[in-house]
Amino acid sequence: MSARDSVIDWLMDGDPVIRWQTMRDLNGESEAVWQAERQQTAQDGWGARFLEQLRPDGTWPAGRWTDTVWTLLTLIECGLPADHPPLHNAAQRFLDRHLTPERASDERWLLQRMDLCHLGFWLRIGAYFLGLDTRLALVAQTVLRAQMPDGGWNCRIRNDPQTHHSSFHTTFNVLEGLALAARTGNLTPEAFRQSERRALAFMLAHQLYRSDRTGAMIHERLTYLTFPSYWHYTVLRGLDYLRDRPEIGDPRLEDPIALLVSRRRSNGRWPLEQRIPGVTFLDMEKPGGRAGGIRCERSGYYTPDRRKLRDYDGCPRLGIGVAIGINAKIT
Repeated sequence: MSARDSVIDWLMDGDPVIRWQTMRDLNGESEAVWQAERQQTAQDGWGARFLEQLRPDGTWPAGRWTDTVWTLLTLIECGLPADHPPLHNAAQRFLDRHLTPERASDERWLLQRMDLCHLGFWLRIGAYFLGLDTRLALVAQTVLRAQMPDGGWNCRIRNDPQTHHSSFHTTFNVLEGLALAARTGNLTPEAFRQSERRALAFMLAHQLYRSDRTGAMIHERLTYLTFPSYWHYTVLRGLDYLRDRPEIGDPRLEDPIALLVSRRRSNGRWPLEQRIPGVTFLDMEKPGGRAGGIRCERSGYYTPDRRKLRDYDGCPRLGIGVAIGINAKIT
């Protein structure tokens, strides 16, 4: 058995959340096959255990990281079906509670009372579970107008208007929300791409984790292979986002790609690194866990047109121009 086959067998022994993504992104199964497995995520394993904690009022217990917003974001990452009734209803109640039509149309309220990160979360949750919604279109326009001159966003600007440098965390929390908003018709593709191009130029200037002035690593925690990441940015999350963008061919990504490759263990698997402190309903991952593994394993097997790359000594041959398929987008 090849090293790659061994790793895929290991992934296929995991939770339905891992299996359906392995089928789609590594095994090349037909959509009918992986969609059938995806439906199981709401019935068995991690997804079902999250749903068991759902209360009659459509919320999850408050806490870091058990609150409704974090749970919905995690379930999006896991790819639970958006039309699963209890989950869809919980998302509907969440958005109705936080984003009334009056708030959605009040730009001053949105920018002075809410962090930009949470506006990004609302866009992502709303677009994933509800699709086209006038409230989301209004929030998306507000977020676009809040983009900073350097190309990104920063939550700190709400309390400190003199803030002039964007945040990696805020930028990706916003981008992921805007991307889903554009995909579901809440924002035009042209407006989104114009904004996205500026934001990714900001990230590329930092090679995803370095100072744009000195080239030094900004903080080691940005390099950890962490899942779930909640509101925290990591290089893995950045490469995940960039994998199907034109910017994936930029030579400044050679450094973060090499960083990812260096974390692979001798058995071909990938470690889970540095859990984010807080309370959770369950441990989705253990050291060497599969959720991190599927994200990393996908990284080397597909080019932008999704043709399989050659293996080299049992590992993917990575290089500039490779589309980083770490966490293929949920569709």
